[in-house]
Amino acid sequence: MYKTLRKMFHRYAGRFVALVITLLLATSLWQLASAGWIQAKAVVAQQLLQQSWQQTLDDGRIHKPWRWADTWPVARLEVPALNIEQVVLAGDSGSSLAFGPGLSSASHLENGQGPILISGHRDTHFRFLQQLKTGDRLHLQTPSGTRYYTVNSFKIVDSRLFHLSVEYDTSLILSTCYPFEAIGSGGPLRYLVLANLSD
Repeated sequence: MYKTLRKMFHRYAGRFVALVITLLLATSLWQLASAGWIQAKAVVAQQLLQQSWQQTLDDGRIHKPWRWADTWPVARLEVPALNIEQVVLAGDSGSSLAFGPGLSSASHLENGQGPILISGHRDTHFRFLQQLKTGDRLHLQTPSGTRYYTVNSFKIVDSRLFHLSVEYDTSLILSTCYPFEAIGSGGPLRYLVLANLSD
C-alpha cells in the first residue's frame, strides 16, 4: 500500500506543480495586462481630450471627449522644459483623474483671483512632477487666454489638514499623491508644486 501511495504521489505531484506554475504565470500576465491597460487608456484619452479642447477653443463651448463622459476639458497645461502638454479636465474626482489631470472645484480659473489647484495621478499624468525644478515655467491655457507661471517651491502636506488660503491667491498648485514610489494608493500625503503668476 505504501508503494501504491508513493506512486500516486509522484504521479500527481508533477501535475500539481504544473498547475501552480500555470496559475502563477496567468496571474502575472493578467497583472501586466492591467498595468498596460491603464497606461494605454491614459494615452488614448489624451488624444480624444486634445480634440475636444481644440473644439472648445474654436467655439467657446463645452465639448465632451466622448458621449458618456462626465467631464470635459477646461484648460491645457504645458511644461516646456519637459516637453509636457496635457489637457486639464473639469473636476478632480476619481473618474476624471483616470483620464487626465483635473481642476479642483475650489479653483478660480476664469477670473484669475485666487489659487488654481490641479491634481493628477502620480503614476500616470503627474509622474513628471518629481522632475520639476525651481524656476521652471508652466503655461496654463484657458478659453480666455494663456497665463504664465514660474515654479517657486515644493511642499509635502497631509491632505486632511491642507486648505487653500489667501497666501496662495496668485498660485498655480499642482498636486499628486506622495511618495511617488509608494506601493499602495490612497494615502493622505500630497506632493505640491507651487508656481507664481509671472510675465
